[in-house]
Amino acid sequence: MDISLGKHRSATNNGENASQMVALIGPGTEFEGTLRAGAGQVCLDAAFKGKATSDGTIVIDEHGDVSAELTAKVISISGTLKGTAKASERLEIRARGVMLGDISTPVLVVEPGGCFDGQCRMPIPDAEREQNKRSVPQDIAL
Repeated sequence: MDISLGKHRSATNNGENASQMVALIGPGTEFEGTLRAGAGQVCLDAAFKGKATSDGTIVIDEHGDVSAELTAKVISISGTLKGTAKASERLEIRARGVMLGDISTPVLVVEPGGCFDGQCRMPIPDAEREQNKRSVPQDIAL
């Protein structure tokens, strides 16, 4: 079984902007249940079913086959996710990533070759919502 828990340095991006790895579920592993993590990076590179939440980043790597409800600041998909994903900052579907399900995020990035089949909700930021309210004339009669 290839499960690592604790603090490890991520080697993604050749060390640039690497975040603290707090959990790794590696290839050849099957995991079912609930995963909760604080700040840092959770890497799912295996079969995972259930629910995962993080105050940081959840990465589904190329071997990841995930059927779950995910919630994190940033979600990055290079494998397959079937379910729902709620990213408070950004959701990325990489070149070979597949997202089958519903997304809620203010920023969605789909690289060429990435696939998405589902619904996406992109809420308007509060500041922009207030500006839109002010820009509509109130004295227009229809």
